[in-house]
Amino acid sequence: MLFQLVLLAADFSGSWELAVARSDFGAAKPPQSLVMNVKQTEAKLAVQSTLADSRGSSTSAYTLDISGKEAENTVRGNPVVSTTAWRGPALHVKAKTTVQGTEIKTVDQWQLEEGGRVLTIFRTATTPKGEIEQRFVYVKSPAKQ
Repeated sequence: MLFQLVLLAADFSGSWELAVARSDFGAAKPPQSLVMNVKQTEAKLAVQSTLADSRGSSTSAYTLDISGKEAENTVRGNPVVSTTAWRGPALHVKAKTTVQGTEIKTVDQWQLEEGGRVLTIFRTATTPKGEIEQRFVYVKSPAKQ
């Protein structure tokens, strides 16, 4: 008898608020707030985020192809090329961008915790100055009635 294990991919859809105190920004200065709205389909993950920091507020949007195909976006004025791969219920995102002439590569691991109420994104960023490890913890906003 042949048994096959099928792992269901996580659904990251929802409105997520960054829990600044629970996150680890490495050497980077934490934002005042960050809200991320995610819509997931079978093949795409559409993300719109609003960031507030000491310079003001900005909104950006990007789409990941979660079927593994390369995606090209412009985030905060910078071109970003990314690919994704599912590893069990976690989504791994490899991206490359150039910011002010400096190439930055990131590897993110998106995973749901606490029964889907918490989204943690583990990031390793590689820059000419070395690697930076970060952890972003988001709490899901209750669904609006």
